[in-house]
Amino acid sequence: MVAVGTVYGWTTTSLSRLTSGDSGMPFKLTDAEGSWMVSLTVIGSMIGPFLGACLADRFGRKRCLMLSSVFFIIGWLTVLLAGTVTSLYVARVILGIGVGISYTTNPMYVSEVADINIRGALGTLIAVNVFTGSLLTCSIGPWVSYKTLATVLLVIPVLFVLSFIWFPETPHFLASRGYRTEACKSLAFFKGISDPNEVKKELNIILRGISRSDSYKTHVAVSSSQNIEIIKHTWPAKLRMLLLPNNAKALCIVIGLITAQQLSGNFSTMQYLVVLFKKAAVGIDSNVATILVLVVGLISGALATATVEGAGRRPLLMISTFGSFVTLAILAIYLMLDNRGIDVSAVNLLPVVDVIIFQVTFQIGLGTLPNALIGELFPTEVKGAAGAIATVFDGILGFAVSKLYQVIGDSLGSYTVYYFFSVSCSLAFLMVLLFVPETKGRTYREIQALLAGEKLSSSGGREKSDESDLV
Repeated sequence: MVAVGTVYGWTTTSLSRLTSGDSGMPFKLTDAEGSWMVSLTVIGSMIGPFLGACLADRFGRKRCLMLSSVFFIIGWLTVLLAGTVTSLYVARVILGIGVGISYTTNPMYVSEVADINIRGALGTLIAVNVFTGSLLTCSIGPWVSYKTLATVLLVIPVLFVLSFIWFPETPHFLASRGYRTEACKSLAFFKGISDPNEVKKELNIILRGISRSDSYKTHVAVSSSQNIEIIKHTWPAKLRMLLLPNNAKALCIVIGLITAQQLSGNFSTMQYLVVLFKKAAVGIDSNVATILVLVVGLISGALATATVEGAGRRPLLMISTFGSFVTLAILAIYLMLDNRGIDVSAVNLLPVVDVIIFQVTFQIGLGTLPNALIGELFPTEVKGAAGAIATVFDGILGFAVSKLYQVIGDSLGSYTVYYFFSVSCSLAFLMVLLFVPETKGRTYREIQALLAGEKLSSSGGREKSDESDLV
């Protein structure tokens, strides 16, 4: 996910240099070409999820994550050697495919290896590490050459391949495919268990969870000897499973949160951050201001990781959406006053401070938790399909918002865009308040009970729940 962050960070730090004709750049881009540079990454990220979901279910989560690094490596090599705008376009599409695969597969891998007590925290680290990659890129980019930056970013996926190759496949995937011996080894690795009997107990919990999933009863049948019969499902079958009541409700929740993510304007704002600060004539260097915003965003994401298991998902999402609504409204008002010729020089640091506060509120919930919820709300066998749909939807919205951000900003003023973003976050607050369940400390079956509208006992489980329902 650090590699994903570098893809976004490269645009943030390099776009203004490419469009201004900086002497260190291989060529100069027009504003329209710069807009396509942002949008083509989004197009690639809409291709990646289908590839990722198919390969993750067929060959495993680990191999799929390794494949994403191959796309990153090829993409950065293309950027490094690019001599024309077209070659840079191709590179951005390739990098976008890597992004799409990562966003689809990583939540699956993390949720299937994570202990229930740290599942949410590890889920938020997906977004935190994206920010880490962006911060790293923006901290290096303004002060090194075009080729030096591309070389540094190329090293990151190479390091991932060299380190991750030693990690096993997830025990849930191995168990669902009937590889019991490999699943036991994976469990022993991730849980640090040396007692074979304890490992078998953990495996049996997984097997019972797979076989008794309310929405997936026909996928795996466990015989008395615990042998597994695998029934393969095509994409149409998986899509039909997603239409089951609980899965459909979970998908609507995830899609709603992703819509709120994109319509908050965070992606577009971060991609055009240097350009925005230059237009607003803030009192400090725009590159330094950008780094400050990213540092605060990273700290806020880390705060979400530290507090999500204690505070819960819903409270953080409610604080996040309401805070984003307020800060975006303030930024819109500032930009409107500046656009109408009113002297705002006395508060020219306001955009920097406001965007920093926006990053705090956005990252503690809306920016970090939707990916974690993908891993929590869906059964193992449809996580890939759900993740792919969510990522593609995210890509479509991201493409539309990133293109319209420039167009609407040029024609109606950037303040109009931020008023729209602010209203979107207010609607997201209402959605979280009314529809998003609390998943903190819940097993998969307890979460399914919440989605079905069942009441849980004071101990956290249903009155008739079974301890073996843990997944």
